[in-house]
Amino acid sequence: MSGELLRKLLGYRGWKVWGSYDMHICLFAALYFLLLVGGEPLKTLFLLTSLGFYFMYGFLINDFFDMPFDIAAGKRRAVHELSRAAFASIIILVVAVSGLHLLYLRESSYAAVYIAAYSLATLYSAPPARLKEWGLCGIMVNGLIEKMLPALTVVAFFHVFGLDAFMLLAAAFLMGVAEIVAHQIYDYEHDVETGCQSFVTRIGKERAVALFRKFIAPTTSGALFALSVLMCIRVPLAGVVVVLTAFVYGYVAFLVRRGEWRMEEKVFPLHLSCAFRMVNNVLPLFLAFVLCFKALESVILLPLVLGSQYYVVEHRLRFLKERALLHDEITNV
Repeated sequence: MSGELLRKLLGYRGWKVWGSYDMHICLFAALYFLLLVGGEPLKTLFLLTSLGFYFMYGFLINDFFDMPFDIAAGKRRAVHELSRAAFASIIILVVAVSGLHLLYLRESSYAAVYIAAYSLATLYSAPPARLKEWGLCGIMVNGLIEKMLPALTVVAFFHVFGLDAFMLLAAAFLMGVAEIVAHQIYDYEHDVETGCQSFVTRIGKERAVALFRKFIAPTTSGALFALSVLMCIRVPLAGVVVVLTAFVYGYVAFLVRRGEWRMEEKVFPLHLSCAFRMVNNVLPLFLAFVLCFKALESVILLPLVLGSQYYVVEHRLRFLKERALLHDEITNV
């Protein structure tokens, strides 16, 4: 293996899942329930790492079966330069590590949801099913495999089935739908060129953008803000960081209106960006420090939580430097 290929492989997007929005909502869920109902921080850490390997599998299996489409669209991934045998070996290794997590955690309800998520993630990309090409059904499945089912594994692990779980799962599902529709809008030209039958290519870009802005974005923002309010009720101190986050985004909106900042993000409205940031980034950090304050053993969760925010911090520093709201997807390499 050449040094250049190794460098590309180390930068592959599938390894970045540890700092993706998929992982962030799971961090929020695990830390929130650990604070509410208690549990073992070490097992919670392994719960989260099991989800990290699940997300890695999702990208790997998707890129494996999307290889001809991606190459035709000029989106050649580093893993596409491997032989199919080497690529498949990496996938098998990730599956094996995921299995070891199941053996260690020994939690039947969690394992059942985890295996179901793995199976659906496979059917989403692999022929003959390739659910991703089933239009609206593909959008729904994506919302399940990227956000809702991983969040459900956390709910099953902690055995928390009530209002908090319902609002978390609803918000997670809507987040997944919003992300995949936005992603398909950005990829519209490439998908049309390669003949990929996505939801957006089926209904047209203009209709998809209108649907996103008028229905998907406000519904998702509402669910995320409602989840944040519920957390503030359960953990009143969280209200401080929630209000501060909303204030910062309100100030940014003011700067955009005055023309002091550029708005280059064409799909995600600012209110949705604020809601995402609140639940995915600000509140997990808040919860991690609260847990560490309550019990020193929770410190083992801190490196994962802090490390997961690396790409978000990197992107926001770019925003400040360029004084612009830029489009960014954490796992777009």
